[in-house]
Amino acid sequence: MPSIAKLQAPIRVRTPAKITPYLQVLAQRPDGYHDVRLALIPISLFDELIFTQCAGAQPMLSVESTQPLGSVEDNLVYRAIMAFQRAVEDPVGVAVHLVKRIPAGSGLGGGSGNAAGTLVTLNRLAQQPLAEERLRRIAAELGADVPFFLNPRPSRAEGRGDRLRVLPGFPGLTLLVVQPAFAIETRMAYAQVRPRPREDLSDPSSFDEVVSAMENDFESVLFPQYPLLEEIKARLLEAGAAGALLTGTGSALFGCFLDEGLRDQAHARLQGDARWQVFPCEVLPRHDYHPLKPAP
Repeated sequence: MPSIAKLQAPIRVRTPAKITPYLQVLAQRPDGYHDVRLALIPISLFDELIFTQCAGAQPMLSVESTQPLGSVEDNLVYRAIMAFQRAVEDPVGVAVHLVKRIPAGSGLGGGSGNAAGTLVTLNRLAQQPLAEERLRRIAAELGADVPFFLNPRPSRAEGRGDRLRVLPGFPGLTLLVVQPAFAIETRMAYAQVRPRPREDLSDPSSFDEVVSAMENDFESVLFPQYPLLEEIKARLLEAGAAGALLTGTGSALFGCFLDEGLRDQAHARLQGDARWQVFPCEVLPRHDYHPLKPAP
């Protein structure tokens, strides 16, 4: 298979976060996972990956973050690089610098987006030796949300979260994301949730329909354990959000606002509290990892 050509200049790629305007846990599966029904929606909150040429054949990863993120070998970017290298049976010879802005352990999918952006970028730099389906299988091995981030568009996910269908009518939303100063471990949250079957949902195609559909089965589990989450939700609603919800298994929450003016007023009211960070953003109709542009 063709190897990655030497990079003449650094290349910068942005990887987005996501929210889940609805998340239903329907049943536990024999394999230990859960059947779920949820919406995966990319938003304009980004990490950055900067690819440069390595001096040797061994790939390298460096991380710039205000949070402790564990060892490099456990980072999803490094794991994605190694998985790609095994698939093409050729050293990739790149160094990646990850600039983390999406809080870890927030339910915003930052690590999954990092992994997907790495896979897509390496594949393009190597003249696309891996077909879409092969790339998707590698992504699924790295994490349940990683396949969604290969081509991030508003989507509905079912099964383990691996059966994706694009939601072409999903509306643009003005959002405020609030991240408390703690993370929540996904495995712990799933160990406590109570699955329950429900009727199917109609795909929301308007602001009002999104707000009406907002539901997350993890709120009933996590709010009693983390009272600040319930406080944040109440504060978002008091500040003018038409709806507010935990995203994924948390710990971030988001509020939906009718317009930027209302959102910006809420931002002004909520920022400055040391117990959380606040991020104004919007829904992305899609996100492309290229055209790849040289980093400044």
